Amino acid sequence: MGDVALKIPTGEQNIFLNTVISLFMLFLATFVGYLFKNAGLSDATIIMAYILGVLLTAVFTNHQAYSIVISVMSVLAFNFLFIEPTFSLKAQANEYPVTFLVMLIVAFITSSLASQLKIQSKLSAEAESIAQKEKLRADLLRAISHDLRTPLTSISGNASNLLTNEKHFDENERQQLYKDIYDDSLWLIDIVENLLSITKIENGKMDINISPQLVEEIIDEAMSFLNRNKGEHNISVKYSEDMILANADPRLIIQVVTNIVGNAVKYTPNNTDITIYAEKRSDEVCISVADMGNGIPDENKERIFEMFFSENKNAADSKRSLGLGLALCRTIIEAHGGKIWVEDNIPKGSVFKFTLPVGEVNCNE
Repeated sequence: MGDVALKIPTGEQNIFLNTVISLFMLFLATFVGYLFKNAGLSDATIIMAYILGVLLTAVFTNHQAYSIVISVMSVLAFNFLFIEPTFSLKAQANEYPVTFLVMLIVAFITSSLASQLKIQSKLSAEAESIAQKEKLRADLLRAISHDLRTPLTSISGNASNLLTNEKHFDENERQQLYKDIYDDSLWLIDIVENLLSITKIENGKMDINISPQLVEEIIDEAMSFLNRNKGEHNISVKYSEDMILANADPRLIIQVVTNIVGNAVKYTPNNTDITIYAEKRSDEVCISVADMGNGIPDENKERIFEMFFSENKNAADSKRSLGLGLALCRTIIEAHGGKIWVEDNIPKGSVFKFTLPVGEVNCNE
């Protein structure tokens, strides 16, 4: 038989936790009150301990009702435990009813102010989050309008030439124009895919379905796309052992591999090697992509994973990266519980590495 777990709804958990916190604050205030009394301090000082307990209740619970209830209970506890006759709700001195009323009002105002401060803090955080999202959208629109103009202009111009002057071009010239249109369109498709993924992440709509996956199958699927766009590069894949399993969402990790290898193809010289290597460590799988390009300066090794940062702003093909691919890769890998970084390739180039948790197949029925 399988294990039976008792699941408490989230709402009930919150009520239980808030109740425990409130009662603990009341107990703590009472304990401090006894310390004050034994030290010979006045009733006013003990009252301050209870008011502090109400304030802390308002701070650490998520509804004002708890601090209001603790306000009333604090008045009753002070009367019952510290006012003669003790262990009774009677008060002999005429001024004590006024003291209780003032104590209740002060405790209530204190709890109200604390609750209002929490609400204002939450609203400020939400406003800051909205402002950051609006800034992200504005930056994204500026980057798109600026950086997509070149390939779109190239596609439009080449298509226009083919439509109006095709008969003036020889076969080699026509093939070059076709290739330029094809390459620019693939680059645009790649950017659109990254933009869609970034939008899903921003809106919290990216579904991640993690399960044990064969790393070889993930890389093979990525290579089926990359082989069409590898140009003159020599891309090879190596594994430390057969049947390496990783806990991953394959469609997202395929996107990570194609982004990293695509950058290596785009920004390294033709006829150079790009090596993909996967190895299993104790509790993780490490996948690396090594190229033989110009490398990345140490000061940019962290920044290249930031959105809108581009290391190669003057690429040979006149296209400038939006700086979304590696930022998206980091988001995906961190969502899997892994990490991603870049190192120097010896003697030349860079090695991008990322890790995933080791996958295990459960054979129990």
